[in-house]
Amino acid sequence: MINMSDPNRSHSKIEKLPEDMKKEVETKLIEGETYESISEYLAEHGEDIHPSSIGRYGRKFLKKFESVRIAKEFAKLLAEDNVDRPPTELHEANNMLMSQILMEAIIDTDMTPEERAASAKSIASLQNAQVNNEKLKIVARKQAGAVHTAMNILKNKVFKEISSSHPEIAAALIELAEQTEAEMAKIQ
Repeated sequence: MINMSDPNRSHSKIEKLPEDMKKEVETKLIEGETYESISEYLAEHGEDIHPSSIGRYGRKFLKKFESVRIAKEFAKLLAEDNVDRPPTELHEANNMLMSQILMEAIIDTDMTPEERAASAKSIASLQNAQVNNEKLKIVARKQAGAVHTAMNILKNKVFKEISSSHPEIAAALIELAEQTEAEMAKIQ
C-alpha cells in the first residue's frame, strides 16, 4: 500500500513513463535539450507532459547526475597511484565532495528536521577534519623549511672547510646537497 503522506513519494509524470522513454528524457536533459523540445518529443510518442513538469524533474535529476559525476571523478582521483601527490590533497578533495553532497541534502526540501540536523553535524565534523588537515600542512611546511635550513648550513660548512684546498670537491658536494634538497621537496 502506498503511503500518501510520504514526503519522499514521487509525483513526477516522468517517473511513470516506460523505462526506455524515461531514459531517453534523461539523456536529452544531460545533452541540454530544452524542456519544450522534450515535451514535444514526448507528445510525438503519445505522452502529454508539460515543460514545467519536465523542468521540475530535470532539476532534481541533473542535480543527482552532477553529484554522481563528481563522485566518479573523485573515485578516479583516489584510484590513481601517484606517490608524489600529498595525502592532504585527497583529504581536501574528499571533504569538498562530502560537504557539497551534505549541503545539497540540507537544501533538499524532502528532509526531516532530524536528517537536516544529522547532516549539519556531519558538515561540522568535515570542517574539523579540514582544520586538522591544515595543521598537517603547516607541520609539513615547517619540516620542509627545516630541511632547507639544514642543507644551507651543510653547504656553508662544506664550502668553508673544503673550498680553499679542494674547490672541485666542494662544488660537487654542494651540487649533491642541492639535488638532495630538491628531491626532498618533491617528497613533501
